[in-house]
Amino acid sequence: MRKFFVGVFAFLSFMFIGAIGVGLFLSKDFVATREIVVKASPERVYSLIGDLNNWSEWGPWKDADESLEVSLGAKTTGVGASQSWVGADGDGRLVFTEADPSKGIVFDLFFNEDAFSNTSSITFAPVAEGLVVTWEMAGSVEAPIVGGYLARMMPGMVEPMFDDGLSKLKAAAEE
Repeated sequence: MRKFFVGVFAFLSFMFIGAIGVGLFLSKDFVATREIVVKASPERVYSLIGDLNNWSEWGPWKDADESLEVSLGAKTTGVGASQSWVGADGDGRLVFTEADPSKGIVFDLFFNEDAFSNTSSITFAPVAEGLVVTWEMAGSVEAPIVGGYLARMMPGMVEPMFDDGLSKLKAAAEE
């Protein structure tokens, strides 16, 4: 019986050390992307995404965290527009770094007192049916050992929220 437990312990130790070894070499970078076709003008879509005052019309965050409190910055449109939030799942802020009415927006996202940062964009391009709107977030999870594992999980964690937000954006834009 003792040999059995020694064997099990050795196997589990080997697996644990193996997981640590693999974690050291996994990429810590991730990209999460979702898109939807919207039957609306670029001006209409940009009015919803390019002005932080309008994000409450389509943003998925309040559904995920009802305690979420959003504060708009002094500027709500164009480069430098910003907002911050606090909720049950933590805090964060975003700042527009690009704002083009013919293409969309790019913004930096900061979470948990700026401990984590990502770059995100909501862009659009014409297609036969209207506009394809793409929401993307790219970043890196710099946590030692587990960062690569977490980076692999990030798309699965944020893409459902992107899908929800894009569906709401489509509904608002097509009204």
